[in-house]
Amino acid sequence: MRKVLFTTVYRPFPALDGVSCMDLYASRLSKEQDIFAPASYYPALPLFLIAQNISLPSVVLEHPTLEQFREEVAKGYDYVAIHFAASLFYEKVLMMCRLIRQVSPESKIVLGGYGVVCLSENFEQEKELAGMVDHVCYGEGIRFMREVVGDPLDSPIKQELPPAAIYFMGQKVYFCNLLSALGCRAGCEFCATSAFFKYKKVRVASPEELWLQMKKNILAKKGEFNWIYDEDFFQDPEYVREFGRLIKEDNDVSLRDVSWGGYGSVRTLSRFDPEELADIGLTSIWIGVESKFSDLPKRQGKDIKEIFHSFLDAGVQIVGSFIIGWDFHNLNNIKEDIEYLVELNPTFSQVSSLMPCPGTKLWQKVMETNRLNARQFKWKNFHLYSHIHTHPSLTGDDITHLVRHTQRRLYQENGPSLFRMFEVHLRGYKKFKGATTARLKERAELHKRWCLKAYPILLTVKVFAPGKKVRAKVRKATEEFVAEFGKPSFFLRLQSLFFLAYAVCLKLSRFLPRRIPQPKFGRYLYNGAQA
Repeated sequence: MRKVLFTTVYRPFPALDGVSCMDLYASRLSKEQDIFAPASYYPALPLFLIAQNISLPSVVLEHPTLEQFREEVAKGYDYVAIHFAASLFYEKVLMMCRLIRQVSPESKIVLGGYGVVCLSENFEQEKELAGMVDHVCYGEGIRFMREVVGDPLDSPIKQELPPAAIYFMGQKVYFCNLLSALGCRAGCEFCATSAFFKYKKVRVASPEELWLQMKKNILAKKGEFNWIYDEDFFQDPEYVREFGRLIKEDNDVSLRDVSWGGYGSVRTLSRFDPEELADIGLTSIWIGVESKFSDLPKRQGKDIKEIFHSFLDAGVQIVGSFIIGWDFHNLNNIKEDIEYLVELNPTFSQVSSLMPCPGTKLWQKVMETNRLNARQFKWKNFHLYSHIHTHPSLTGDDITHLVRHTQRRLYQENGPSLFRMFEVHLRGYKKFKGATTARLKERAELHKRWCLKAYPILLTVKVFAPGKKVRAKVRKATEEFVAEFGKPSFFLRLQSLFFLAYAVCLKLSRFLPRRIPQPKFGRYLYNGAQA
């Protein structure tokens, strides 16, 4: 019987500024937050998703060493499919393909993931890599792999995915991921994911399918919340409202247990009232701020300050993405742009340099104007914090400094993201505690539960806060907590001391040699029968 090997690239993974590039929270969303930056684990979702949706038996390798990969390939697979997640891993993928051709020359090599865009370029040995590969997936992977192995293309799609995890102060919080759609119609010139799907939205799950899987996750208590992958979930209001109707009419699940998030934009969120989305369980959104001076179509609509304020007031955490290095940026206006983001006070943030990616309109513009630094170009330097093209008025060092400065300003002015998360839940509780509907009263209970869960972090933030302003914020938040819920219980006070002791240990560990943590190896079997 034919069989498939699915695999990530091999470890060890490189560090970016001393943090593992595989850690979404530590390396991106809470960067420069000292001991308060959570660590995280994200499963290789595309591999698990495809493996359970084809008829052939398969093995999924997650983060193997090169030797573990070699041993698995030697078992003889008809297909070896590598998740080429980012061009950053080009050298690893090239090494793996060479190894496959040596160890199991009859195996067909399949590449998929956003990193495959580098195959169209000619900076390193891209032609050698392209010549070794039998199939390259440009687009949605389930349908593609089904076609490769000869399965029916339109069979129902299953999404039984392992949970992701966030670690902080000795605690672990699990959450689930779901796929609604791929691609985006907004057409932002820098967006690699939109360009990859040719600026179209590829729908993977109907509202009913999405809710049934989310409900299954909730009832099985797989995680505290569910994140929906869709470049702009709110782009299709009818889809969102049908999804919401299914949630509201389902009596098996209380709103106190429904907590989900997704990607949005100013333009699409302007069509909704925050309370309407709170009423169907929205607790987190990712909004592309990008720049105060941006005229991107996705930024059209309500004033972004109004969007942020109204959703934060409704207990919805916001991940704000922001880009340093637009052509209009210079040393005179960049500080104003940075302070604008700081004032918005996103709960988490992704601050990056402007990165032209192959296939995007920005890449084409940079190439046409001969601004790419191509002489010593290496894909391993191609990531969120690199600078690979010439800027009209900023140097590469300027951009690197300004990215870090922005991350530090967010921390110094607003405190760590874990504290900001507490603030948002407190705002949500205060808004909905006196609600006139039973559903929104259940929503208030959800926020209360998170306030109690997050309260113990306040003492540690107060002790290790980056300045007086943040300490004042902590004092105010503590007073509001007591006013709403009464004095903290003995258990909460004890947990506060535990967090403080844990933080002291973290601080002391900074004097020891730094070791870049690597994700653990995993090997998973799929028998193919369920597909």
